Amino acid sequence: MTTNSPNLPSRVEETLAKCPQFRILLTGIGKSSLISSVFNTKKCVSRKLSIAHDRVGEANIYHGHTFPSNPRFILHDSKGFEPGSEGTWDIVEKFIRDKSSTERSLKDRLHTIW
Repeated sequence: MTTNSPNLPSRVEETLAKCPQFRILLTGIGKSSLISSVFNTKKCVSRKLSIAHDRVGEANIYHGHTFPSNPRFILHDSKGFEPGSEGTWDIVEKFIRDKSSTERSLKDRLHTIW
């Protein structure tokens, strides 16, 4: 059984005040299945999330996608790394460097890559 120690106060509210949403970069294949399963949704607020089951989808990595069922998450979709996809790594690397800059506020930074 876990109990909260009076010496270790929760920082959840403080953290959410600084960073109310968690920014995730999605790479690779099978992203549409991942989004549907993990985020329990098929409806994207922006409606610009490209889901292509039989080919490489089009993606604007800089557009953040949100979902009504999980508003605390912002997903950024890369085209993924398919054989022969030239320039994809350069786009992803630039995005990661840009969104990881310490000059950005915490809420505007990239928090994880999945």
